[in-house]
Amino acid sequence: MKLWLAGLMLLVSLQIFAQDNTMGEKKEEPRRDTLFYHDINSKLLIFPFEPKLYRSEIDQEVGPANGLNFQELRGFYRLGLDNALYLAAKEQYDVIRFHADDAEINKDLYFVYKSMGYQNRDLPPVEDENEGKISKTYNKLVSKVSKAEEEPEPGTRMDQGQLVNNPNSQSQFMARTIVNENVLDYCEEKYMAGLFLFINQLDLLHAPGVDWTQYSNDDYPRIIRVHYTIFNKSSQEVFSGLASTTFSSQTNDIREIISKHFTEVAAQIINKAPLIVVQQTEDLLAE
Repeated sequence: MKLWLAGLMLLVSLQIFAQDNTMGEKKEEPRRDTLFYHDINSKLLIFPFEPKLYRSEIDQEVGPANGLNFQELRGFYRLGLDNALYLAAKEQYDVIRFHADDAEINKDLYFVYKSMGYQNRDLPPVEDENEGKISKTYNKLVSKVSKAEEEPEPGTRMDQGQLVNNPNSQSQFMARTIVNENVLDYCEEKYMAGLFLFINQLDLLHAPGVDWTQYSNDDYPRIIRVHYTIFNKSSQEVFSGLASTTFSSQTNDIREIISKHFTEVAAQIINKAPLIVVQQTEDLLAE
């Protein structure tokens, strides 16, 4: 089992390295907020999702293909996502992972879980970079439909002999809330933390809008959705959102799913986290 995990971590590392080399020359740096701290508490803490917040529609295909049961699949996905986040973040942050084989960290992880809550929210508007304004992505689709035509009811149903899946027009995601106001202060002092990344939920789903012919041919897209929230050391929410990517229904190798596609969502998440700059006292007094 340890050899299997070592191979998985190597695949994730190689995939991120390949992405950096392929895109490095012409890649534009994403716009990043920056936190200026005046002390050394600046580490990034990464908290994995609670096992109960794992939602999958593909386990019956992926499990037998890899000889894994539900608990094992969930465990490998949880570890694989944590590995991908660490590898995406380690060049820019001093990272502490709470998915660890350490009794003290596990005790604190349980304390953090008990001190936090969850909240379903509508996805925020998406910024249209080409036009420099805020727009909702689904409006682009709605604008192509005649105003007189009614939108279909969301959900899965039979329509003229075909199985049709229509998603809700307004998607939601799971955000994290603070119940115990002292929890992040505790983590800051103990782990010298300045930023907190919470993975709230992992979804592995059939992509919406798939028709019955795609299902029958086993040739349809799946979607990975990772719900997450980022807090700063003042317990202020910096960002909450949903990172997602798609992959083929014909991809059932869990190593490939993690090493290729989990790295994509991990990069999206880390690119939303603010950079941290620690300013020394002499820097603050300099002209």
